[in-house]
Amino acid sequence: MSAASPLNPDEESTVRDGTDATRVEAALRASEERYRSIVDSAVDAILVIDRRGRIEAFNAAAERLFGYPAREVLGKNVNLLMPQPYHDEHDGYMARYLATGEKRIIGIGRQVTGLRRNGTTFPVHLSVGEMTIDGETKFTGILHDLTPRVALETQLREQAALTRLGEMAAVVAHEVKNPLTGIRGAVQIIGGRLPAGSRDAEVVKEIVARIDTLNDLMKDLLLFARPPQPRLGPVDPRPLLETVVGLVRQDPGAGAISIQVDGPSDRVVADAELLKLVVQNVLLNAVHAIAGPGSILVAVQPVESMCRITVTDTGPGIPPEVREKLFTPFFTTKARGTGLGLSTARRFIEAQGGTILIDCPPAGGTSVTIELPRSAPAAAV
Repeated sequence: MSAASPLNPDEESTVRDGTDATRVEAALRASEERYRSIVDSAVDAILVIDRRGRIEAFNAAAERLFGYPAREVLGKNVNLLMPQPYHDEHDGYMARYLATGEKRIIGIGRQVTGLRRNGTTFPVHLSVGEMTIDGETKFTGILHDLTPRVALETQLREQAALTRLGEMAAVVAHEVKNPLTGIRGAVQIIGGRLPAGSRDAEVVKEIVARIDTLNDLMKDLLLFARPPQPRLGPVDPRPLLETVVGLVRQDPGAGAISIQVDGPSDRVVADAELLKLVVQNVLLNAVHAIAGPGSILVAVQPVESMCRITVTDTGPGIPPEVREKLFTPFFTTKARGTGLGLSTARRFIEAQGGTILIDCPPAGGTSVTIELPRSAPAAAV
């Protein structure tokens, strides 16, 4: 048996080169897999775009943040993820930077607004880095969702404002409310001495009405600034709603309006008196919005652990720019409204572990949805 022939130098070099190439290729694949694993496991959204703004990489966090699977955005313009006016302006930003080299966000980072697949917008911090791969310019964007932080900042500002408001309300109640009651009584005595039907008697009536309006404002202010602590207990919302509807039917503006209560009896954990005040406020708003013939439906619906109460009216609806401000204290569209009704209602509902939302269905009108827990939260262990 003859021994195997040794390889000549050229053959040895070819084998060695092939082995080295295989080793390098394996190393590159491993490096790419590590890179993809790091990017895909990142908590923040990461995407890569080319110089024309087309998306080349879109990690798993970006999919969760924007609601798009990567296959739907790869190759598309990144302005897909931006609301107006940034959607139309982004290509101009890119062109200006490539032409001038002036950096306005690259290497700096700032808060911007993102656009989800479902059309909603949200605050996000964007950091952009620039790199060159095979002679081509690429941009890496790292996005961190600021929604929780912005919500917390808003809550802290509201709490600080409410603290100042409570202090002011106490001063108003002490320094103004009591003297105002005395003034009202004195004006009424003077009015009682005037001949019935005289012009001065009408002026006195108007003065008393204005004093009453100011009194109502202070009552609303005190109620908003220092809401009572809810006394939670089991409540069947159906009879409570029937009672409130009966009271609202006595309003002069409700004569031509049909108000119906629909849905089964249920049980919620709530403060019955505070819930009555909220529902009454919502129903009166609906009555005043309809301002004539129309209908209001109050529906009760159990939804898993919550009970949903929906008040839907056939009024003219609410413009989007007004809808965004409805729960803002002192914002009102009424001639003599205080602007505290809905903001107080929200405080009452949230204090009972619930939520209140306002929407305008495509069919028209306005829908106010209140959700309250059907059972008390379990005690912490």
